[in-house]
Amino acid sequence: METKKSSIKTAIVTGAGTGLGQATAVMLKEKGWKVYGTMIPGQSADVMEKHGITPIVVDLTDREDVLKMYARLDKEIGSGGLAALVNVAGLAGVAGGIIEGVSEDRIRALFEMNIFGTLRTIQVFLPLLRRYGPARIVNVSTSGVRVPTCFSGIYAISKYAVEGITNSLRYELPIFGIQATSIEPGAMETPMTANSEKNMQDTWDRMPQHVKTLYYDKLKIPMDYMNSMLKNKNKPEEVAKVIVKALYAKKMKIRYVGGKDVTMMPFLQRFLGENLFESFMLKVQKMPEPDFNTKGL
Repeated sequence: METKKSSIKTAIVTGAGTGLGQATAVMLKEKGWKVYGTMIPGQSADVMEKHGITPIVVDLTDREDVLKMYARLDKEIGSGGLAALVNVAGLAGVAGGIIEGVSEDRIRALFEMNIFGTLRTIQVFLPLLRRYGPARIVNVSTSGVRVPTCFSGIYAISKYAVEGITNSLRYELPIFGIQATSIEPGAMETPMTANSEKNMQDTWDRMPQHVKTLYYDKLKIPMDYMNSMLKNKNKPEEVAKVIVKALYAKKMKIRYVGGKDVTMMPFLQRFLGENLFESFMLKVQKMPEPDFNTKGL
């Protein structure tokens, strides 16, 4: 005799200790979901516990730690399975800076979390998602995959990979009824974007001197412009609404943009085409005119 599934859906939201992850976990809980939220050691669980979200301290860069989390949830969730996995957890500033000047150690640390952490969590929890049936996977990317900006190149590269994970899953998982999508947020009010001017200066100071000498004066105006734009950041709740909308969609789109600053981006890309769109955005960002040899090689 088949066990009747509970009408309450269960979700895991990674990175729920702060920011977008926390806002998404709270929103799902308010809609009646049972929500598990992952957090890193040292973060407060007060907000999650206040809203009835189950906090789990886990290092997503450690496969054994993720497997322990799976073993626990396998027992607690039971035959009902996991309805949604929302991958929000990620790093940004650790590998901030001009690509030429970011150390390989910092790049590896960021990739280990943003790429391998996301991929690892999906691999481990797919059995619970299959158990539910028509489950959903939401991977948080960035609008930077459409418009990379100075100082966030390595971060954007990691999120291109996240979108690659999503797109591949969209071909592999429909046979189980599982859908996947990417969310591309604009700038948000999160701990990662707080104190942007100080963080930017600290990042410049971390660059090798020859890189700083090459780039600093040329990029000062666009960097100042980007700092001014960060003053109009989106609330995490605005992007969380997009995640929840995607989870409730009958058929999830390949990707969604999230935030007032990026709403028109997909339209402009389609209307202008990739090359004109790139030229337009370079002007918007106040980048110096390129010094190309127009005669070619």
